[in-house]
Amino acid sequence: MLREMVLFLEEFLRGHGPPAVARAAVGLMSFAVVLGAVLGSTAIKAGALVTAVLVIVTAGIALLARLGAQRRELEAHKGLVAHYCKLLDQTWPSYQVVDWDKTAVIGERGDAHVQVKIRLRATHRDFWFVRLRFGCGWPQPSHYRSRVRMTVRNLLVDGSPGTTLRTTVSWLRDGAMTAIVHFHTPPAVNSEVSFVVDLTWPRMCAPLLEGSPDEFALLFWQPVHRATYRVLLPKGTEAYVEPIGKTEAFNRFRVRRKTDGEGREAVVFRLTELPIRHRAGVRLQLKGRRRPSPVP
Repeated sequence: MLREMVLFLEEFLRGHGPPAVARAAVGLMSFAVVLGAVLGSTAIKAGALVTAVLVIVTAGIALLARLGAQRRELEAHKGLVAHYCKLLDQTWPSYQVVDWDKTAVIGERGDAHVQVKIRLRATHRDFWFVRLRFGCGWPQPSHYRSRVRMTVRNLLVDGSPGTTLRTTVSWLRDGAMTAIVHFHTPPAVNSEVSFVVDLTWPRMCAPLLEGSPDEFALLFWQPVHRATYRVLLPKGTEAYVEPIGKTEAFNRFRVRRKTDGEGREAVVFRLTELPIRHRAGVRLQLKGRRRPSPVP
C-alpha cells in the first residue's frame, strides 16, 4: 500500500508540484482537527492526525526521490555538455591563451583559495565558451563537492571587475571538476577577452599538509604565450620543490621562491610558449612533516 501511495504522490508531484502537496497536507490536517472537534472523540482526532502525518511523510519520501532523480539527470546533462564542448575544442580551436596567472593560497587544514586571471585572444568568430579543468591531488570523497564554490567574472580593459559569467560545472570520475564558462557574446576575431575565476575548495591540498607530496601543474589544449602559477604555503611552513614534466624539452621554465608580506613562503613558476598538451609544474612536500596514512 505504501508503494502505491508513493507512486500516486510522485505522479501528483509531477503534475502539480510541491506547493500543491503542501497545501493538500495542511488542508488534511485542518480537516482532521475540525472533524475531531465536531465529533468530540479523542480517538478520531488521533486517527485523523496520524493519517495526515503519514500522508506528509509519504509525500516527503516521494519528493526526495523525485529530487534525487532530477539531480542525477541534471548531472548527466552537464556531463554531456562538458563532453561536447571538449570535442569542439579539439576539432575547432577558437582561441589562444595570451596570459594565464594562477594563485593558490593554502590554508592550515589544506583548504585552498584559487584565483585565476585569464586573458585570451579569439581566433574564430564562434568563440562562445572556454573549458576549464580543476583537479584535486587526492581521491577526495564526493561530499566535498557540495562545498566547492566558484565565481567567474569579466575583467574590463582597465582591470576592474565586470559582470559574472554563466558556468556549467560537472564532475569527472577522477574527482576533477570541469567548468564551461559561457560568454555573453562571442568576442570579435583577433580581439582579447579577460576574466577572473575565484575558486574555494575545502581540503583540496589536505595530503600536502599531512606530509605527502602534492603536484601543482598546468596543461593546455590551446597555444599559450605566458603562464604563471604561484603557490602560497601556510604560515610557518617550508617545502621541498622539484620540477615535473618534460621541462628539458624546452628552456622557458623558471621556478623561484620568495616570502610574501604575510610571512608565507611562495613557490612561483613561469612558463612561456608552453607546448600544447604538455604538462609542467612543480611537486611540493612540506618540510618536517611525516607522511601519514591516507586522509579520510
